[in-house]
Amino acid sequence: MNRKWRLRMVRAMLLVVLAVAGLAGGALWLGNRDVAPATRAEREQAYGRAVTWLRQHEAEILKEPNIALWWFVHAAATETADPYLVALMERYRAMAAREGVSRLLWWRMIDAQASVSPDSVQVQALAPYQRFFLHALTCQPVELSTGDTRAFLDERACRPALTQNDPACTTHQLIGVMLMAREACAPAAQLSPLQVNLLGDIEQQMQWDIVVKDAYLQRMVMLMWQGKPEQIKAVWLRRVLMAQQPDGGWIGGRQLPELPRRLQPWQIRSQLAAWWPSRFQAHTGSDFHATAQGLFITAMALSEHR
Repeated sequence: MNRKWRLRMVRAMLLVVLAVAGLAGGALWLGNRDVAPATRAEREQAYGRAVTWLRQHEAEILKEPNIALWWFVHAAATETADPYLVALMERYRAMAAREGVSRLLWWRMIDAQASVSPDSVQVQALAPYQRFFLHALTCQPVELSTGDTRAFLDERACRPALTQNDPACTTHQLIGVMLMAREACAPAAQLSPLQVNLLGDIEQQMQWDIVVKDAYLQRMVMLMWQGKPEQIKAVWLRRVLMAQQPDGGWIGGRQLPELPRRLQPWQIRSQLAAWWPSRFQAHTGSDFHATAQGLFITAMALSEHR
């Protein structure tokens, strides 16, 4: 009897392993399958809808304190020369000057000529990657809990990715490296190989992490902005366009855009939040954090050389 029970348990476990392996294999195929590239019309439509979302939420987003998101909007305006985005950035700059935002250290991300006042930053409140940004903008290493931000100049700083608390660790590291290169904080001979290495790591992450979320959008931004066209699969852009919401924006919650809306992980999580608000956080719709990145992706997708 015991032998029969053990055999049944072994068979059951094998079936579970095979089922999990099959699901994982199917998911990897879904996120990396061969598809026709998005047409020019599809890319233009996605970009136009993203701009419409910004128009409809302009009063709200002008209050957004995250300067990095406006850096993406600024880059999209530079990429497309879109009159609305150019004018929006002018209105944002006027608001920033009026409200004192342009005096913050992070303003230098948008304006490379802006003065830097690192003393105004409460370093202890900054996440490690933000401290690396501070290092990049001032060319001065910043203390971490162990060592300092020069640790981010090591290609292994965010590896292995699965062990990181920050799913966007590598993209944050690459942004810091970009800023260091712009500020000439280190020789190109040191930074260029590191940038190539980080882009390769991001490309690998896109292959196995097939859930469209904020980190997925950020990886696409960096591959399209700093990588090579051959590093980007057509299905990755296709999935970003599929994840665009009916209102033209994007949501930072987890999505599998091939599934119906009611089965989306973020929808299920929102339902769970209604039942257990202390355990789950609801996503109520498109947000500026994800949409700024989606906008920049679609802006870059319009460029013929990409």
